[in-house]
Amino acid sequence: MSKPTNIELKDYCKAVELCAENRGYGYVKHGPKKGSVYSFEIFEDKDAVAPAIIWHIHTAHSKKREIYVDDLKKAWERTAIPREDFISTLRSIKKKYQNLK
Repeated sequence: MSKPTNIELKDYCKAVELCAENRGYGYVKHGPKKGSVYSFEIFEDKDAVAPAIIWHIHTAHSKKREIYVDDLKKAWERTAIPREDFISTLRSIKKKYQNLK
């Protein structure tokens, strides 16, 4: 079983939005599904109806809703966002993520 990171869901969402915008995607739609499942959809352009990329993550059952290690990787594995860009965006959002590798 994957372990929770110290990355909060709200920060992960913000990083996905910023990185997608920087890579030229139209927009990101995200929201809770059921229980600890959270869904992300990235659209190619602002007029797109169908998403180009879809993935789901699971969060810890805590107030912060921390992201699990395996789900953290989905942001760069499912998109054209380089891992280094995603991690540096997380670091720019909050100083507590400076230790991320």
